[in-house]
Amino acid sequence: MLVEKLVARLVAKDTEALARLFDDEVVWWSPLIPGAPWPTHVRSAREVESYFLAYLSVFELTRMTVRHLLVDRGHAVLVGRAQGRVAASGREFSNHFAMMLSVRSGRIVELRMFEDSLAIAGALTPSPGG
Repeated sequence: MLVEKLVARLVAKDTEALARLFDDEVVWWSPLIPGAPWPTHVRSAREVESYFLAYLSVFELTRMTVRHLLVDRGHAVLVGRAQGRVAASGREFSNHFAMMLSVRSGRIVELRMFEDSLAIAGALTPSPGG
């Protein structure tokens, strides 16, 4: 299943293989997070790879838990939790998320990510004195 491949490749940090799951033209939405180095506008598989390269340069994922997966024809909703460390500080983080995907001809054409942007922004904020 495509969603399982997405999760596996994300945890494996295989950004090139992640990008291959996406169509050449992508509709993408994720919350704007102040200080985040990843692009806010993603419209192609190449930009998907750039997004995940930047994301994974900041966060070292140690675990991704899928709590719910709902699939209806060409659409899926994944609810889960990502855990890991901030690469620069070693500080641990946890992020609950819901991801909506649309698939056409075996490739992801739309991704909408709803996540705990406050937790991510907090993880990106340097600790006082550190």
